[in-house]
Amino acid sequence: MKIYLLEIGTEELPSKAINTARKYFNENLYKLFEKFLYIDSEDNIEIFSTPRRLAFLVKNLKEKEEDKEKVLIGPPLKVAVDSEGKYTKAALAFAKKINIDIDKLEVIENERGKYIGANVKIEGKKLEEYIKEVIPEFISKIPFPKSMRWNESNYRFSRPIRWIVSLLDDKVIPIKIASVEASRYTHLHRFMTKPIGRGEKKEIPDPLSYSQILKLGFIIPKYEERKEAIKTQIEGFAKTLNAKPIIDEELLDEVINLNEFPVGILGDFSPKYLVLPKEVIITVCKVHQRYFNFEKDGELVPKFLAISNTAVKDRELVQRGYEKVLRARLEDALFFYEEDLKQNLEDFYPKLAGIQFHQKLGSILEKVERNGNIALLLAEELNINKTDDLKRANKLSKCDLLTEMVKEFDELQGLMGMYYALKQGEKEEVARAIYEHYLPKTSDDDLPETDIGTVLALADKLETVISFLSIGEKPKATADPYGIRRNSIGIVRLLVEKEIDLDLEEFLRKIKKETRKKKILKFAELEKDWSLVFDEEIIPEIIDFVNGRFVSYMKEKGYDTDIINSVVSVDKGSLYKNYLKIKALQELKENPEFNQIMTVFKRVGKIIPNEFIFKFTEGLLTEKEEKELYQKYREVEEEVEKYIEENNYKEALNKLLALKRYIDNFFDNVMVMVKDDSIRNNRLSLMKLIDNTFRKIADFTKITTK
Repeated sequence: MKIYLLEIGTEELPSKAINTARKYFNENLYKLFEKFLYIDSEDNIEIFSTPRRLAFLVKNLKEKEEDKEKVLIGPPLKVAVDSEGKYTKAALAFAKKINIDIDKLEVIENERGKYIGANVKIEGKKLEEYIKEVIPEFISKIPFPKSMRWNESNYRFSRPIRWIVSLLDDKVIPIKIASVEASRYTHLHRFMTKPIGRGEKKEIPDPLSYSQILKLGFIIPKYEERKEAIKTQIEGFAKTLNAKPIIDEELLDEVINLNEFPVGILGDFSPKYLVLPKEVIITVCKVHQRYFNFEKDGELVPKFLAISNTAVKDRELVQRGYEKVLRARLEDALFFYEEDLKQNLEDFYPKLAGIQFHQKLGSILEKVERNGNIALLLAEELNINKTDDLKRANKLSKCDLLTEMVKEFDELQGLMGMYYALKQGEKEEVARAIYEHYLPKTSDDDLPETDIGTVLALADKLETVISFLSIGEKPKATADPYGIRRNSIGIVRLLVEKEIDLDLEEFLRKIKKETRKKKILKFAELEKDWSLVFDEEIIPEIIDFVNGRFVSYMKEKGYDTDIINSVVSVDKGSLYKNYLKIKALQELKENPEFNQIMTVFKRVGKIIPNEFIFKFTEGLLTEKEEKELYQKYREVEEEVEKYIEENNYKEALNKLLALKRYIDNFFDNVMVMVKDDSIRNNRLSLMKLIDNTFRKIADFTKITTK
């Protein structure tokens, strides 16, 4: 069995580029080599990545792919064979074309008729030739966020390629990428081996020795191993400090990709900086220095951990250098903090008119006004009677954008507003809402805890989605500059996880109605006519877009696509209700008789013609089975409606299950499509009556059954 190693050596790669390449390798390498693998397992592949190299190793490879037999079809039999049973020139030409003897031709019959053809053996491609053919193209397709050209080849890559290792067992497979030819030589650690800056040039005799040679050359080649090494050091230092490490996963990922040989260096900063909110210190350490922090009893410890890419002899010298740089950053942050506190947060409010939200959507001040009006409508809808506090929190919600601290660290927007508001005597819920109205920022971020924060968060995200979709700014597959997708996911999470039973479509129409009376969505600058910005026609687009995120959200939660679609297809209004319906149906799917139940229920919906005009009359029921079905339906309907009203879809479904036997009897013993129009239409109307109740939960015809 063969083993193949490829290493692309580069100048220092950005962290995001490394992650992109790792993801690309993970998703595509198995498929690339699948036909050459002896053992059908993804364990055959190892992926390596550091700031200076992207590499992979594939084990258990065959020397060549399997030979195949293929049927080649030639001319029709009547053209290929003459009246005397001899092959014609057409048949001879076909045999010559596919390079076989004439006596190996045979008659092949298919759906189009009889033809002359042959079974030919196609020899499998040799692994060595395959590698030469596919690897350069495979590497060229890594979808880096940004790429560059650096030599006459005009090849695009994230950073300049400096060397390539391409080994099949102990043999160099000659490939060429960006004018760089493959060899068996790699380069070891740039600063811990000589020559300094380039690193020792080292021969790789065979693929299996690759990892060990790199480790001896002060390189930990696997992302996962460096992650473990860094986490072990962070936790080890935390233990010596009797403190808890603050491990930000985003920072950890970046630091892993910045180092080939991570070495932790513990440093100090002055306790005087602890007057700053701890998030400020953590952000300064993370954003500017890539340092980790520690806390004890919820308070920061005046220590930090830097991860160096080199095991230096004089650690104290390096430590002092790290401390000096951090001290300057913290001094700036302390200055910003003290200067910001000299002004009242409310004083920044009118100045928001000077910050453009979007050229077609006016200023940040106008967005805040729109947020506030939508928030008041939401509070009314959700019976939250905190009008004064809601107005106050909304007014202060974006004021910290003009503070010096947030200008320097935009990651702290909302958070600094909360701290400044508390310092200036605002109510705690008002202050918390300033921070919470940005939540959730990501698909796994925390949600607001306060009522005011929840209402403002939902209003802010709704306003953003409404505004940008109204002016035609839709997100693209690869870009979402205005965060429309992110805000839509935020809306989904708020409605579902905060258990907010809000019919989104009805609420959007309520906003539209209020705009006609109060012009609450007026855009003062470019669009003098406020009605152009939020037309009636945009509501279905908003609903579809948000529901698209809801479907993705539910899939990620593990719910089946057919069940999700069966619910969303009949109701796109209340996402929380739809979540409960999907959950109830998914639980019902665990019932061993689920497929039989759905098969019966689906017959009800499928028999009803499109655009059928519904008109049911009990007096037209003639058969025993249809009368029994109708009576059972009447018994069940009232209880089903009661449970639906209570959002108890599990019990509603349980009640509907009682109809299965009666529907079965109906279809087994009653002919629906009879000649008598009135009888036929009445039976179809009975089905429609039942299906209308079904559709208050889902369109069962969309559920897949075995």
